[in-house]
Amino acid sequence: MDEINKILEYLQAKDAEKRERRKQPYSKPDSLRQLERLHLERKNAKRPGFAHIKTTFRDDSANALTRSITAWLQLHGHFAARVNTTGTYNQKLKKYIHSGSRRGMADITAVINGRHVSIEIKHGKDRILPEQLKVKSEIEQAGGIYIIASTFDNFLQQIKNL
Repeated sequence: MDEINKILEYLQAKDAEKRERRKQPYSKPDSLRQLERLHLERKNAKRPGFAHIKTTFRDDSANALTRSITAWLQLHGHFAARVNTTGTYNQKLKKYIHSGSRRGMADITAVINGRHVSIEIKHGKDRILPEQLKVKSEIEQAGGIYIIASTFDNFLQQIKNL
């Protein structure tokens, strides 16, 4: 009976540990709600009388944050493009082929008020790599701006300081 009690205690401890590790539900910041409203207003202005579906934006993953920042920049009249440095998988060769982009390039390239801005997205436990630090240094030496964004609000705060 003692062994069964030990097993039950162990299982209860594991369950409690799992409950503690559960992610908190996502809470969308007001800044993203404003982006969604602005995006819908622009859609309605381009095609009045047409029933538009509201686009949703989030910042709880690197891809979602990249998409939100790119949309915000474009809606505010700036140039913004996502940079793909991943490469593609070639089925025939059974290996990845480099994309042609330089290693360490930022996730988003933008032009804001005539100035080059590179935006690197770092979400969660993702950390900046040595190659990215080298590119950051080179861009700043050339007169460009390099931003590291971890949340949408963090991005907006840095953009205001430009």
